[in-house]
Amino acid sequence: MEEKEIEIDLKQLLDALLARLWVIVAVTLMVGVFAFLFSKFAMTPLYSAKSTVYINSNASFVSKDISSSEITASSQMATVFAEMLKSNLIMNEVLKKTELDYTAEQIASMVSASAVDETPVMKITVVSPYPKEAVVIANAILEVAPEKIPDLMDGGSVKIIDTPVEPQYPSSPNVTKNTMLGFVLGFILSAGLVVLMELLDSRVKDEEQLRSLLELPVLGVIPEITESEV
Repeated sequence: MEEKEIEIDLKQLLDALLARLWVIVAVTLMVGVFAFLFSKFAMTPLYSAKSTVYINSNASFVSKDISSSEITASSQMATVFAEMLKSNLIMNEVLKKTELDYTAEQIASMVSASAVDETPVMKITVVSPYPKEAVVIANAILEVAPEKIPDLMDGGSVKIIDTPVEPQYPSSPNVTKNTMLGFVLGFILSAGLVVLMELLDSRVKDEEQLRSLLELPVLGVIPEITESEV
């Protein structure tokens, strides 16, 4: 008996979704279009300038054979490097070189650093509303970091692998992705609202539903009379 009730409930929900399909389509389109317009015209485009450095636990890169322990030590130093890079000491030096109208905290908020696949290779990213500014800050960091950070870490060295290139296109917002998420969100919200309304609707809509609720035979049904039949 329980399996039958579940089948009836699912059929009712499907019928409710189909009956209000136009509402679901309309809401999905509205949210998707809003996400597109907001991403395209309301959000500030941000540009990313990226560079790569190698962190070595030794002060020299002359060694021909690198042991696994040296790689592990360098990987651990890379984690420390990421934190030190955004310190006020480093950021203030960057400000001196760039002469930008920012505070050290504001510059730090534009900078991120992370190890590449848990290796001693660090990727440094500078994000700014202005592509040229992002490159200027990234280059200043590459000038300051190899000199200052080894002193802070009491050893080791920093070697530049890749220098930043001025970005031609914004890294965010991703208009296409945000639009697709808007469509998905609109569909989920509208379909969920229709299902919720159907579940909360306690009205008896037909003879079959009444019979399943009372488990008694229906003696009679009042027919629906249209105006043409009057």
